[in-house]
Amino acid sequence: MTSHTLHGGRRAMAGTEFGHAIGLSRALSGLPLSPLVGGYGELLAAQQALGLRHLGEMLVPPGVRLRVLDGVFRVTAPGRRRHIGAGVLRELRREQPEPAAARLLERLAGIQEADPAALRRILLYQLTHLLQDHPQGHLPATATGLGVDPAEAAALVHAAARRARLDGGQRAAAEALPDDLLEHRIRSATRRAALLPSPAGDRPLADLLAGLAARAAAADAELAVARRAEEQGDPERACVHYEEAAALAGDCPRAVRGLVRTYRPDPGDPGPLESLLVPDGVELRWPPGDFGDTRWRVVRLTRGEPAAGPLPEVTGRPGGGVLVDRGAGLGEQVRHVALPLRADGAVDGPPLIGTPVSVAPPVTEPAAVDGNGWIEASWTPPSGAAGCEVTLTGPAGRTPAPPAARTGLRETLRAEGLAPGRYELVVRARYAPTRSAGRGALSAPVTVRVSVRTWPAPVLALTAAAREAGGVEFRRTGGDGAEVRLVEWPGTAPAAGTELTAAELPPALDWAGPGWTGPVSVGRPPPGALTTVSAVSVLDGRALAGPSVLVEAPLPVTGLALRRAAPGLVQVSFDWPGAAGTVTATVTQDGRRTDFAVARSVFLREGLQLPVSPAALSVEAHAAPRSARSVLAACGGDARAELPADVAIAYELVPGARRGLRRGPAVLRVTVRAPGGAPGPDLPGFVLVARGDGGRNPQRPAGPGGGTAVCRVTGAELAAAAADTGTGTGTVERPIDTTAAPGRPYALRGFLLGGAAASVRLEEPPLLSLVVR
Repeated sequence: MTSHTLHGGRRAMAGTEFGHAIGLSRALSGLPLSPLVGGYGELLAAQQALGLRHLGEMLVPPGVRLRVLDGVFRVTAPGRRRHIGAGVLRELRREQPEPAAARLLERLAGIQEADPAALRRILLYQLTHLLQDHPQGHLPATATGLGVDPAEAAALVHAAARRARLDGGQRAAAEALPDDLLEHRIRSATRRAALLPSPAGDRPLADLLAGLAARAAAADAELAVARRAEEQGDPERACVHYEEAAALAGDCPRAVRGLVRTYRPDPGDPGPLESLLVPDGVELRWPPGDFGDTRWRVVRLTRGEPAAGPLPEVTGRPGGGVLVDRGAGLGEQVRHVALPLRADGAVDGPPLIGTPVSVAPPVTEPAAVDGNGWIEASWTPPSGAAGCEVTLTGPAGRTPAPPAARTGLRETLRAEGLAPGRYELVVRARYAPTRSAGRGALSAPVTVRVSVRTWPAPVLALTAAAREAGGVEFRRTGGDGAEVRLVEWPGTAPAAGTELTAAELPPALDWAGPGWTGPVSVGRPPPGALTTVSAVSVLDGRALAGPSVLVEAPLPVTGLALRRAAPGLVQVSFDWPGAAGTVTATVTQDGRRTDFAVARSVFLREGLQLPVSPAALSVEAHAAPRSARSVLAACGGDARAELPADVAIAYELVPGARRGLRRGPAVLRVTVRAPGGAPGPDLPGFVLVARGDGGRNPQRPAGPGGGTAVCRVTGAELAAAAADTGTGTGTVERPIDTTAAPGRPYALRGFLLGGAAASVRLEEPPLLSLVVR
């Protein structure tokens, strides 16, 4: 059958019997295997962004059918159709309100102007895949559902079923093939062509592949000549043929590698590419020169890659003579070749060849500090590095370097036990093994230099003890050869061994022995001070914190006084010493010492009464330390008071003896009682005073001079009476001088006289027994 069977709708079903001739005579011998349009990938992305199944959907309004077999037409009415050419496409662009759709229509118009058959080929390619991918793609209704005119639906469906199906890889190869050819990537195009089925039904594709094969063969021939010349030791002639091969196949790896081996620039040729490792890749710098608007194809050679393997291209155009390759693999050794291109994309002229560079970025931000026999270095390893190798060299040569620790983005190494001197750390980033570096590439070395300086000897121990002469005595061990200062830190004292600078130290304590050079220093803390004294050794602006000791200088107790409040109690009074929390009172009596502690709040509220015996006693009082760890400095002002034995003198009136109907004069009986058997020679005297005022209830005398003395006993008489008994108790009796007494009734009262009266307790009889009526 011939193609005329499809015209005018005559014998329409006959079109389902063949697929080798569709449309007008020889218009299309089979459905296309490739769109054969450059930039098809960008075209397809723009189409899909608009939500179009195929490009024909933007060429006709809803309800209008599309014919594609013998050209691209709108079917406006039965038997009426309008051809869609570049002019119609631009009309549609002007009517299109959507900017993205307008840009796509303008691009289609340009494609149609360049090749009137291109738009139909694209539509047939897209419709074929839609039908082949549809579960009911064998039905004409599916084609009409895609907007195809019913008159062509059956033939299109039949032809699509007969055309070879392409998988994903084949479709990608078919669509990218024209781009490779436009850019003279003949080797890439050849690899893509090998993926496609036989193009027997696609004459334009078959012609294109035939030309591709011829060009590839020509490039192979040039390569063969170049290899023979190279083998014969003629690199100049080999270079010419390698350059011809590169002009025929711009992406030929053997041609480019051959150029690298054989190209020798003439004295007037531009210099090589400069390759610099930068944080985000390899920076390529063009040599100075006037290259005009020259286009370049920049390829990357990787050491260890197969000689015939595809050459990765560096995307982008050099701006200002600089281009950055961000695709080089870490740890690889690469070399770049820049090939100048003609306007049509073919290689034109000798290349610019860069020097080999290892893609192994070095560490960044190195830093180091030193301390007392140690250094600490840190750096930021590059992203992708497998680790870092460090060598440490000091005054004695190579020193083993400890492993580095990772903290966040930084790595830190601390080496200890180092002698003073200058040290050098060399850090290299190490990368995982690659084809070009089987043991893993190492970056360029980064050197860090640091000096370990001499530090003062540490103070190992610090003690404090109160001195009998007053103050506190400090003793230390360690700190030899250094200046040792005693300081008080404003906050918490740093731990012993903390490394400091002299500028960080507080001023030395002026009372703790400034300028301490020997093992002993004497200080006198101010009264009331509670000080954490810390030792610090200093040398050449560097300091080491040492141990600490807590020293306290309590305020002295003042105003201490004693008074017997009862036969078994003594009242202790004093002025409370400043901020002390507790005062300790020590009672010494009968050879025994007893401590009594009283808190400030109790003392101020209740005072202090202590249980005692009648014997003589002494009381010492001092402020207790505020901390159990305190070393108390001798203040030299502890309060002390003494109280003699509790000597009591008692008196009573004994009625006189009866003499008939009358009684004789009353007798005064005075008894002295002294603990320990002897009251001592300085007892006070005793006087009995009478007072009468004529009233029924006379007032008692207020003092020795408040009435008439009616009886006296001297202290010596009392002491002699007590001594005679040997028990410390004695009695003296005296008659009362009634002639001196006032008229009855009168009141009697006894009083002690003399300097010792305050230390002797007077015991009085009942008041009623002292009234004489």
